[in-house]
Amino acid sequence: MKVRTVSMLYASVALLISPAPARAAIEKVVGGGGVHQGETRRITLIGDGINFATSVTSSDTRIGVRLLSKKGLAQGRAKGQIVLEVAVPLNVPKNQDFNLTVKIAPNLYYSKGGSETVRLSVQAYPNSSWKPLFHFAPSWGWMNDPNGLVYVNGTYHLYYQAVPFSRDNGGQLNWGHAVSTDLVHWSQRRDAMFNPPMDLLGSSDDQNQVWSPFSGSAVVVSGEAAKQLPCDCSNLCVASIFTKNTPIIARQDQWLAASCNGGESFKAPESVLPNLAPSKPDFRDPKVFPYKGRWIMVLAVGDKAELYESANLRQWNLLSSIPLYSSLTTNGPFVETPDLIELPVSNSKTNETKWVLTYSEGFFPPSICQGIRDSTGMPLTDPKLKKECERSRNFTSRSLYIIGEFDGRRFKQESQPRPLDFGSDFYAPQTWSNTSGRRIIAGWQNNWHYAQQVPTTPWRGQLSIPRDLGLIRDDGAYWLTQTPVPELAVLRNSPVGRVIRLRDKPLTNRTPLELKGFRATAFDADLAIDVASLPKVNSQIKIHLRAGNTGQGMVLTWRRTGADKGELSLTRSEKEAGGETSKLTQKESGFIGKWLSAPLGLAPPTIQRLVSGSRNAHESRRSQFQEAPIVVSGTNNSILKLRILVDRSSVEVFAGDGRVVLSGLFFPDASNKEFRMYATGGNAKIVSLAIYPFSND
Repeated sequence: MKVRTVSMLYASVALLISPAPARAAIEKVVGGGGVHQGETRRITLIGDGINFATSVTSSDTRIGVRLLSKKGLAQGRAKGQIVLEVAVPLNVPKNQDFNLTVKIAPNLYYSKGGSETVRLSVQAYPNSSWKPLFHFAPSWGWMNDPNGLVYVNGTYHLYYQAVPFSRDNGGQLNWGHAVSTDLVHWSQRRDAMFNPPMDLLGSSDDQNQVWSPFSGSAVVVSGEAAKQLPCDCSNLCVASIFTKNTPIIARQDQWLAASCNGGESFKAPESVLPNLAPSKPDFRDPKVFPYKGRWIMVLAVGDKAELYESANLRQWNLLSSIPLYSSLTTNGPFVETPDLIELPVSNSKTNETKWVLTYSEGFFPPSICQGIRDSTGMPLTDPKLKKECERSRNFTSRSLYIIGEFDGRRFKQESQPRPLDFGSDFYAPQTWSNTSGRRIIAGWQNNWHYAQQVPTTPWRGQLSIPRDLGLIRDDGAYWLTQTPVPELAVLRNSPVGRVIRLRDKPLTNRTPLELKGFRATAFDADLAIDVASLPKVNSQIKIHLRAGNTGQGMVLTWRRTGADKGELSLTRSEKEAGGETSKLTQKESGFIGKWLSAPLGLAPPTIQRLVSGSRNAHESRRSQFQEAPIVVSGTNNSILKLRILVDRSSVEVFAGDGRVVLSGLFFPDASNKEFRMYATGGNAKIVSLAIYPFSND
């Protein structure tokens, strides 16, 4: 047996010579070196024989390895190339060597076959001051939409769109995979669904078969149904329904893959809903859920959502369509990642439920749109198309919801679309399936306008915190509520620093002394402020999150705009957007939510008018406004209640009993750890404040 050692720094190969056979099958290792904790990497081996390898195994069972592809190379004599994928979890100790044993097939130049070993070393994960503490982010590579969220045997599974070999969205998409038992601490797994990239396949026929698993969902099948196709499992089955995207023929179909090991890996997929001619554009993102003994699928189809039904997950029949936009244009908007959820009305005395349709407003980002070519392969020259492409700058990544009724066939809309999140960084949300009595949602915390310029490394993209969904009725209208999952309280129970608590404290134009010693890079805050003594228009409450000598941090502002009105905004400075190291230039990290107090007595049509205007409420690229009615409770309706969650590179603000959420990314200097708070235009009062530090590094 030969042992091949790969240097951590230079990926050089040293051959440890042992007796016969005289010639090593493996002649060259490309892309080796130290594999970092949490990294997934491709390693290419060149050796004798057209198909010189038949299998590969790892000496450490925690480290995943698979034979990704193999092909012959015409280099004067028979040579072969194999590509391995190696995935090292975060919990594998650093500075530990492990071996990949490659089984060698007999051939002309290495007739006896056998096996050889490639030795690699696990390196420590490179630290970053922006790596989230309590949000999931991949250890390495690109992440966008969450997929296949499912709860199985006490474990929450998160699949997501992943490019494991690059932090740019320019490679082959897989389904990344992570698991958690508490929605707070996540463990990364090897990619759960993948297909060989085109650059690893030799012939054009093979390349025609290249596809990526786009977004989709997962459900749990148990009992006798799990023993039947498409599952064919002995007990419990996790069935994943996803979009198979075949780029070379511009085709999107719905496929199904089953897992008999609790969602850790999936069998070969099969087609269940083909995109028949004439094919539909943007035919993707299936979300499946059980309903009265059958399965319902809500699917994004261009400018609308479609509903399908099935008895067995394999044959699907169209039920109805839900039009969401008046027309489909080159640049958008178009529908992405729809979900249909039934929720109880929490303040109803009659066990009333309503259905909520959530979806994302897709568009072609300018950078992508400008790369579109016509049917001859040339760049777009048509002035109309170029103008439409340029209009994509007016869109932003956002997700919406509509309240209505579902009768098993049709969804009847009862409200105008409303923002799920008023921030710039919450997109493509999905709810976990199989969570009895509870609906939990999470989204991609990023924005397509600048997702590929976010200055994090070696990863890009993260998940929002999971949120519990609720529904309330107020003044004849129904409102979706979102609250951070209670599991996050575990972080409050073991603070790394002193918990700050204030009560009935005046708030002037200076930060209270009790807050001047607060230092944290991640924390959770509950805050109630009485703004009754700030009667002047344009008087403000300012809260600087992660401020310091080198920057203001993310700034949360409440500003009075009238006797019973105010604005809530979340703004990042250019420095906190990445400064000179990034093209991330959009300063507003959130829409501005209008706070309307209860005495206004708005009728439902007025409320709907205020919110329905959100679709066209883009005043400029940098300043974007949305409106949402919020009841401000307390004496003279003057109490503002906020829940503020700050991680190392993100802020999420929950207000109005969960009716309004603002989520935004920012990238502060590691030394900036202050919490500054003050009033302008008068004095206010801190009714109560509790800040729980999670980290100060």
